[in-house]
Amino acid sequence: MPDQLTSDAADTPPPVPSPAPAPAGETSHGRRPARRSLVVAGLVVLVPALLGPLLGWLWESVWTPTQGVVVQGTWYVVDSDLTYDLDGLRNQFSGPALYAVITLAAGLLVGVVAGLLARRDEVLTLVAVLVGSTLCGLLAWQTGTRLGPADPQVLAASADDGTRLPDHLTIGSWAVLTCAPLAAAIALVVVFGLLPRTSRRRPQGTPDAG
Repeated sequence: MPDQLTSDAADTPPPVPSPAPAPAGETSHGRRPARRSLVVAGLVVLVPALLGPLLGWLWESVWTPTQGVVVQGTWYVVDSDLTYDLDGLRNQFSGPALYAVITLAAGLLVGVVAGLLARRDEVLTLVAVLVGSTLCGLLAWQTGTRLGPADPQVLAASADDGTRLPDHLTIGSWAVLTCAPLAAAIALVVVFGLLPRTSRRRPQGTPDAG
């Protein structure tokens, strides 16, 4: 009988420990972290897009248009004596310069905030930042130009000689539209490089590597 008990005990498999429960707030497939990343990415696209028209209004508000005179159906940046207004000619660059300053600042802000809020999914965050900041710049450009004066060259075709008309608000070059996404991408990369990446929480009892 003792030999039989010893044999039965030897044949009995050792108990298998039950797996530790997953930490609260996590699912087996990581659906909640993925859902949170998509929500944050959506906000990173939506908020800058909504900010764009406000920046366009600001751009048009702080800009001072150059005044010109109509001569034989053409608008010229000249004074009342029909001599070229050098200050007015230089002021024509203020529109693109102001746009660049405003959208660069907005892009930096978008990149920094997005980097602080979404450090878990770098690629998704970068795509969202590029899309959101590009929409911000485009909407700022469209809003500012629509709020500003019309093209004086178009108006000069039907205006009398000597009519004074303000210049229209323009960005001058398509390259200026890259200010917002470029600044946002640089700021995001800097934040990702300076701050540690937020990793997924390890199950309890898992030893650290090394």
